Amino acid sequence: MFTSKVVKGDKHGTSIGYPTANLEVDNIAKKHLKKFGIYAVKVGIDNSEFAGALFWGKRFLFDDKDPVCEVLILDFKGDLYDKEISIDVLEYLRKVVNVEDDEELKGLIEDDIQKTKLLFDNKKI
Repeated sequence: MFTSKVVKGDKHGTSIGYPTANLEVDNIAKKHLKKFGIYAVKVGIDNSEFAGALFWGKRFLFDDKDPVCEVLILDFKGDLYDKEISIDVLEYLRKVVNVEDDEELKGLIEDDIQKTKLLFDNKKI
């Protein structure tokens, strides 16, 4: 488990219907996220816990120079900018893949959401 501060991103996730919380990339995150990919995570916000799908890596669609860390928090609405949240990494879901456009990206995100929900339903987390 690690904590990270939510920082402003480019809002691309919001623009395609999947808002994410962009996290500060620091040594703590790098220590807990051993390889680039998508992870099922438990997100702690204040005194509540949420399921989430976390992306760690370079987004090929955007030609990222540096890796980014962002989490799609399921069933959460609200402003998290500058807030510290906790991330409990539960399971590695898949590697980062190159996508050609937003439609392909949305399909992958939807698959990640379904895998995350299934994991949480089965473990009753």
